Amino acid sequence: MTEADAGVVVTWAPGDTVVRWSGPAGRVTKHYDRPPQDVMAWREDDATLVLVVEAINTAPFAPSDNAVVFRADGSERFRLEPPRDLVCTPGDVHGFYIAVPQDGRPLMIMATRNAGDFQGRIDLETGEIVDTNTWR
Repeated sequence: MTEADAGVVVTWAPGDTVVRWSGPAGRVTKHYDRPPQDVMAWREDDATLVLVVEAINTAPFAPSDNAVVFRADGSERFRLEPPRDLVCTPGDVHGFYIAVPQDGRPLMIMATRNAGDFQGRIDLETGEIVDTNTWR
């Protein structure tokens, strides 16, 4: 768990299926069937945001939209999808597996079947992943 916003306190540890946070907007609890892979809170443009990277599903043709940006009150701002043009076969993009804090914001890391991993940033206007590059 990474916390870059002192106004929000996130309670989560790897292996937990419940993510909680509290702050000026109140207390929020999110339950998951499988433990999320990462959780991060940060503040940007006068808004507190919480990112939950849900468990990745590597089964063929499984959805790859396994990351969600929430507002501090718990409402969903974006469900993130990795760009489909990272590799020749869009179905080879598994989804997100971690968010690395960089310059106070999350750098999203995406996994593919055979083409390695990619990184990108969240465009908070559109919810798209931009500035993609290979990771590592």
